[in-house]
Amino acid sequence: MKYLYKSIILILVFALLSPISSKAQQKIKKALANEKVISEIDSSVLGRYKIGIIAKAFGDSIVIRWAPNHAALFRQALKSGYMLTRRSLGDDKKMKLDYQITVKPWTKEEWLKNVSVKDTLAAACAQLVNGTNTPIGAKEDITLDKILDQQNQNDLRMMLALILGDVSPRNARGMALGWIDKNVKKGVQYNYYIIPLTDPKLYPVDVTGTSVVNIRATEQAHMLPLKTEVSEHLVMLKWNRRMAENSFSSYYVQRSDDGGKTFRRITSRPWTQPPASLLDDIIQYSDSVPQNYKAYQYKVFGITPFGELIPSEIISASAVDRTPPPSVENISAKHMYGSKVKVSWKYTKQPADLGGFVVSKSTSLDGTFMPLTSQPLNTAAREFTDTTAFPHLPNYYKVTAIDTARNLGLSLPVFCMIKDSDGPSKPKGVQGYIDTTGFVRIVWDPNPEPDIFGYRVVSANQADHVFTGDTKGYLALPLFNDTTTLNTLTNKKFFRIIAYDKSYNPSEPSDILELKRPDIVKPTAAVISGYTVSDSSVVISWSKSNSTDLAQQILMRRGKNTERWVELAKLDKNVTTYSDKSIKGHSTYGYALVSVDSSGLRSDVSFPLNVTTPKITPASVNALRAFVNPDKSVSLYWNYAVANCRFVIYKAAGNSGFASYDAIYDTMEYRDKKAEKGPLQYAVRVIYKDGMESGLSKIIEVNVK
Repeated sequence: MKYLYKSIILILVFALLSPISSKAQQKIKKALANEKVISEIDSSVLGRYKIGIIAKAFGDSIVIRWAPNHAALFRQALKSGYMLTRRSLGDDKKMKLDYQITVKPWTKEEWLKNVSVKDTLAAACAQLVNGTNTPIGAKEDITLDKILDQQNQNDLRMMLALILGDVSPRNARGMALGWIDKNVKKGVQYNYYIIPLTDPKLYPVDVTGTSVVNIRATEQAHMLPLKTEVSEHLVMLKWNRRMAENSFSSYYVQRSDDGGKTFRRITSRPWTQPPASLLDDIIQYSDSVPQNYKAYQYKVFGITPFGELIPSEIISASAVDRTPPPSVENISAKHMYGSKVKVSWKYTKQPADLGGFVVSKSTSLDGTFMPLTSQPLNTAAREFTDTTAFPHLPNYYKVTAIDTARNLGLSLPVFCMIKDSDGPSKPKGVQGYIDTTGFVRIVWDPNPEPDIFGYRVVSANQADHVFTGDTKGYLALPLFNDTTTLNTLTNKKFFRIIAYDKSYNPSEPSDILELKRPDIVKPTAAVISGYTVSDSSVVISWSKSNSTDLAQQILMRRGKNTERWVELAKLDKNVTTYSDKSIKGHSTYGYALVSVDSSGLRSDVSFPLNVTTPKITPASVNALRAFVNPDKSVSLYWNYAVANCRFVIYKAAGNSGFASYDAIYDTMEYRDKKAEKGPLQYAVRVIYKDGMESGLSKIIEVNVK
């Protein structure tokens, strides 16, 4: 019982039991009675047999369940019974031994006393406990088949006992697989330990325990959501195995035929489904229903190890019709003309739920047949005209009868050959180029017709000339490579594409593709004809290139101490003047032009123009103001439009002349904290970052008293 080891409420306490002598078992009993910890047991008593144990509190009682992990241990424990030990946590926070009892299966008389004679599940439990396997006779030959059959009987007996023990704690008690402890107090923690009283030499078992607090509000398991699949007179219920097996070992299924008013159990006994493989994570229950398209309601009850029935939510499902209608008869396909084919058939056994007919087509007997209409033809249809037949390709047709439940009655395919007299459609998407070596490449969209044989390319030097063939034979792909001369007075060449089908029917020629031969002659250079220099700009004028395909002009500039040209501006082909306002004073510049034609060819650099700009004197500060502060210091304020400048303060006191007094950076106010008494004069000079200096500002005078 896999869930016994997976349940989240399980607290397993494993101990070690000796396989060597019965003294080890006596040691365990003594340790339990004296409340010694399980870990004190000798490690030499380890064995491969195990017992899983779980418990659940119900307030007025506690139900304990356990299960052996091996059929041989289960069979022997039915004879010897189990020893169940209970300890409780007292008010002094110490564990005390409450009792040790031996739990054995009920005898036949005890079964008759404790259960009803009509309880078939209890009768099955009694048979599992008191019945015997079919043993191998003393005089029989012991074969592998008989040994395996004996083992299968043991495994089946244990599996049925564990499942039936889950249905009722009473059944579990009768098979010595559980105990109902009614002598409990609410809120007390109880520890339970279980050990089979089997020969430890033959069946070494780990001592197993679990702990539970007797509080009624123990969290209850929840049945998983159901999903449904339907078929003809069949409803399949599905839920997740990997999640359900942690809480449930078997199930009851109920069905309602009256819209959910009343439910009837359709599994008279606990139902379980073993996994088909380790990867099988779905549980599926199949229910045969008497009527299609009738809604049935279902509930599934999961059975916990404590006999609780946990219901699922109600789910509704209806079986559907899966019986296909009869197939059509005497289907035929006849070519009419062009791409038209008439498909006809007979249908004598028409069912009441016939929904119509679907005509489909394929170019291969084993290929995919595609429907020729978006909706089925009506039930009275016995013929259909296909207007999209494929010339010179195999054309196979099927007629499928379809009923209202979308079941299909497929026909055998019928073949039709079509004679073609129409050419393909006009080729589209033609494009290409001629590169500077004279290489020509042209591509176009493939024609959609499936019977395309190839393409031919025709060309001319003028659009109104006769187009002649450029290809030998037919091109299989929509691609054409060629070469052409560039040394010619005609700078263009014109092409058209013609498609051919397998009947050698030509298409209408494509639209004309016009390709320009590349220009390999670079344009002439421009000539600079004049200039004007000021302290703020250099204005240049020139005569542009006389090339007819001039597309752009590039003005370049360089400094005095470098030969590297830097692009200054890209200009329209018609511009003949330019004003360079990004100059500096007292500097030397060189200017030149490069002409670019429509093919991207560049001219040589024009003869350069070298100019020297005059020295530029920065403007002086303005609005210089001075104020005498109460502390006899003097504050100066001024305005200046250029940032990042250095300001030098000049001062004259009494009859002395002006001299530089102090300097500040990037601020337009100054405070003279050492102003002398008497008349004082101030002025300011600006110094730029490149060292240029302005003249002195207007002199301002103050009198310090």
